[in-house]
Amino acid sequence: MNKIFISDLRENQMIDSPFLVQDKRVLETRNGKPYLRVRLQDKTGEIEGRGWEQANELARHFKINDYARVRGMITQFQGELQITITAIHKLPEEKVRPEDFLPVSKKDISKMAASLKAFIDTIQDTDLKALLLAFIDDEAFFKDFQRSPAAKSMHHAWIGGLLEHSLSLCVHADAIAKYYKKEGIPLNRDLLVTGAILHDIGKTKELTSAPSFEYTTEGKLLGHIVIGAGMVEKKTAAIKGFPADKLQQLKHLILSHHGEYAFGSPKLPMTLEAIALHFIDNLDAKINGVYSHLEKNTTDDSPWTAFHRIYGQTFYAPPGTQENHEEAR
Repeated sequence: MNKIFISDLRENQMIDSPFLVQDKRVLETRNGKPYLRVRLQDKTGEIEGRGWEQANELARHFKINDYARVRGMITQFQGELQITITAIHKLPEEKVRPEDFLPVSKKDISKMAASLKAFIDTIQDTDLKALLLAFIDDEAFFKDFQRSPAAKSMHHAWIGGLLEHSLSLCVHADAIAKYYKKEGIPLNRDLLVTGAILHDIGKTKELTSAPSFEYTTEGKLLGHIVIGAGMVEKKTAAIKGFPADKLQQLKHLILSHHGEYAFGSPKLPMTLEAIALHFIDNLDAKINGVYSHLEKNTTDDSPWTAFHRIYGQTFYAPPGTQENHEEAR
């Protein structure tokens, strides 16, 4: 069966293609008639599907996170494409290519991993370097770290996203540490770079990376901030003589990097490094999150995007925005 990608779908098109089921519900119309509503995805995006006939029978043949063969017609509702489903059945994993269903970083993951290790080599503080090497040398952890998304949907929501985001923060951390050193402000470069690498490590346990990006039970109950602080504490316990004050500062970086209580930060940033980490994390997340929205929601007909429900606004993409980005890569 040929895979038809969501980005290629057009109104009035008949389809017969596999998708990954992100959500599934049987609801009722105003007249009390049941209908099926599903959220489907592949590496190019998401689309809603609705089955209006025999909803309960359709729903019986698959579950959330299944690969499913979907047949139907592409229609339009309130300005967005959706699939009017006539048939949907679970597909065995051996019948699909998993890489077709989750987005992957456009950057080479092995090269990014090498660049991250190069940053670790520049760390002069022997305690911090020992901690970072303890994580990198943990094969199971580093494998997860390279595959994990940085978020479910907001920013860097792709395989390799966590690595890409963390490496970006290392670049920012190194640059601003050098700048403020020239200004006579004693920003601890090694501590800030270490925080850049470790601030989101809890996402390796908060989110799954296959078959879809979903929150784990641990992630829902604790969240990546608390999980990450615990991971750092556990690693340092295995390093003989790791200084308690450095552990406190590292944990503070993790616990405060969201910057505000309203955004899930257990603590407010209280050190120079914590303030710097919060703002570079927020900058990288916002820039990449908005750019991803620009990529998916601008057309040749208008430079304005569709409404962004999280930011509560639309965005303007001047001509050449995407071309300039691709050249920069």
